[in-house]
Amino acid sequence: MPGIVVFRRRWSVGSDDLVLPAIFLFLLHTTWFVILSVVLFGLVYNPHEACSLNLVDHGRGYLGILLSCMIAEMAIIWLSMRGGILYTEPRDSMQYVLYVRLAILVIEFIYAIVGIVWLTQYYTSCNDLTAKNVTLGMVVCNWVVILSVCITVLCVFDPTGRTFVKLRATKRRQRNLRTYNLRHRLEEGQATSWSRRLKVFLCCTRTKDSQSDAYSEIAYLFAEFFRDLDIVPSDIIAGLVLLRQRQRAKRNAVLDEANNDILAFLSGMPVTRNTKYLDLKNSQEMLRYKEVCYYMLFALAAYGWPMYLMRKPACGLCQLARSCSCCLCPARPRFAPGVTIEEDNCCGCNAIAIRRHFLDENMTAVDIVYTSCHDAVYETPFYVAVDHDKKKVVISIRGTLSPKDALTDLTGDAERLPVEGHHGTWLGHKGMVLSAEYIKKKLEQEMVLSQAFGRDLGRGTKHYGLIVVGHSLGAGTAAILSFLLRPQYPTLKCFAYSPPGGLLSEDAMEYSKGFVTAVVLGKDLVPRIGLSQLEGFRRQLLDVLQRSTKPKWRIIVGATKCIPKSELPEEAEVTTLASTRLWTHPSDLTIALSASTPLYPPGRIIHVVHNHPAEQCCCCEQEEPTYFAIWGDNKAFNEVIISPAMLHEHLPYVVMEGLNKVLENYNKGKTALLSAAKVMVSPTEVDLTPELIFQQQPLPTGPPLPAGLALDLPPADRRNSSVRSSGELTDLTPTGPLSSQECLAPDKTRTATPTSRGASPAKQEDLAISAH
Repeated sequence: MPGIVVFRRRWSVGSDDLVLPAIFLFLLHTTWFVILSVVLFGLVYNPHEACSLNLVDHGRGYLGILLSCMIAEMAIIWLSMRGGILYTEPRDSMQYVLYVRLAILVIEFIYAIVGIVWLTQYYTSCNDLTAKNVTLGMVVCNWVVILSVCITVLCVFDPTGRTFVKLRATKRRQRNLRTYNLRHRLEEGQATSWSRRLKVFLCCTRTKDSQSDAYSEIAYLFAEFFRDLDIVPSDIIAGLVLLRQRQRAKRNAVLDEANNDILAFLSGMPVTRNTKYLDLKNSQEMLRYKEVCYYMLFALAAYGWPMYLMRKPACGLCQLARSCSCCLCPARPRFAPGVTIEEDNCCGCNAIAIRRHFLDENMTAVDIVYTSCHDAVYETPFYVAVDHDKKKVVISIRGTLSPKDALTDLTGDAERLPVEGHHGTWLGHKGMVLSAEYIKKKLEQEMVLSQAFGRDLGRGTKHYGLIVVGHSLGAGTAAILSFLLRPQYPTLKCFAYSPPGGLLSEDAMEYSKGFVTAVVLGKDLVPRIGLSQLEGFRRQLLDVLQRSTKPKWRIIVGATKCIPKSELPEEAEVTTLASTRLWTHPSDLTIALSASTPLYPPGRIIHVVHNHPAEQCCCCEQEEPTYFAIWGDNKAFNEVIISPAMLHEHLPYVVMEGLNKVLENYNKGKTALLSAAKVMVSPTEVDLTPELIFQQQPLPTGPPLPAGLALDLPPADRRNSSVRSSGELTDLTPTGPLSSQECLAPDKTRTATPTSRGASPAKQEDLAISAH
């Protein structure tokens, strides 16, 4: 950052991004230099062979080219490793070195042509096999380098690069009218460029009017996000690394403070005495939670055969193959009578995978009524099933599984909810509002719900309840579809798993708490992403880039370590640097995005969180994390928590596993303990385990803590502790294991007395024990 300027044009690559390409070319040219030197000076050639003499002359010239390439590439490596992400002054001479390297590349191109001419004339007639093979190798090496450079140039070409340079030069001269015109041209050019990229990405799909509109809206969104930002893709990667380190450091600082109510961080969320946990001892609460786990199976089945094979790569393929009958064998019956299948593939794999999913879970009382595999922008696949065991009709909507679904996800502007009888300010995610309208229209046109409720009148299907479920994109669409269907089905319930963060306006979100239950697992990224959340994420990302003083390659390479050392300087250091250095583009970091309507996740949120046990050595068995559920605040998911798990914990089968692990921990009778003592276990989280029981401490006045939560006390030389806590607990041992009766009795507790060195009184009080 910023993009390098060559030939008076900005390119989508920074002058500090050339370390690895230059190292690769340097090693390649060094290898060829050694090989060619041995061949030319270590072998004897026949002086009567014209081809051999030409090879020697050609090879000596190529040696000079290789030596020039190596010198230029060493200079590129040295310059690219200097300075910082924003501090580009030490790399100002990079463009001149690139000019020299480009001139050498032109000479390489000429020599490659000469090599082809030599092969054409002498390859057949020349008797010197060494000469022929060496020349062929030089030509191939030359053309590989030339083609790789050409492909790289095409990848980093910025269509708006010249306009960007003109705009930056005009800003310095304070020409207001010209600046406005250039800015307008730049925004239009960036939107056109993003639209072209989307069309290339979806080149194999048939374009409809709605898809073209989505291209325009999403292209404008990306152009708006990167407006007036002179950054390159590698800057975003480095910024994510730095932002993760900053978030870890902030959590460390909070836990190190004496006067605050935060006891620990679990999955990045603060735990206080006022944190509300699901009381699984309560029969109604347990029934509700099991209902949440149960309907996750319906949301998972909506993904069809891809997710089925992902979960069961070996057995699943055999089971699907036995049930499938492709176009070659159409006479074989595949589906039960009364099942409508729309736009499935010729083998009916999606519908069969849905059916097999329920059979594998021993849910034989589930009848599939309607399956729509039609996939388009704003038109999401779904299916309708009748569950005779639970006496429910279930609408399950698929999440993101195709590029068209991604376009629906990215169309995130606020759109008014078309709810009958309500003309207020209820707003929702535009792409998912349109998808919900499509599904509602489909249900009405095909009379799907009438078929479902009339499926078996003898079994009382007419009086069954209605459930709407979905995951990810399907969760957001399901929540909005519930708004549309609620006037006709007032007892409707919705279960939204990993819904998007930018889904509903505040008033609509509050209303949805009466019939929508949402589930978020750990540090899942999607429930924290919306247009308004992206604005804050953008500010944080640019701020850490501005504060960083280390080279980009050090930051990115440092992220490959298990516990990367923070590259963020201290606040005092940043202030000193800011006053002594003139940053190249300080104004780029102060430009805000256009204001967007804040949107939030829907319904009452069950946040499944877990602790982070201490890492064990390779020969020791790693302890499993403890999962439990808390009630989340819809407005608390306003910050993107950077973590390797933020995408993994969004996968539907991972969400299902997390929900089940909460029940497993509860059934094992793990005792819940959370101390207010200030203990730093790792730079990211306070690790919590169920083994330690503290004695002779008063119970807190707040609500009880969940099963499976306890302090894991680290040794004094804990490897991954970057900050030494001033209040370490020592000499803590349980007085004995809990019996099964004690674990199951909610009114029975056991306590122990901790001793500490330097821990604040506020952090040592109130130990909560909630035995399940």
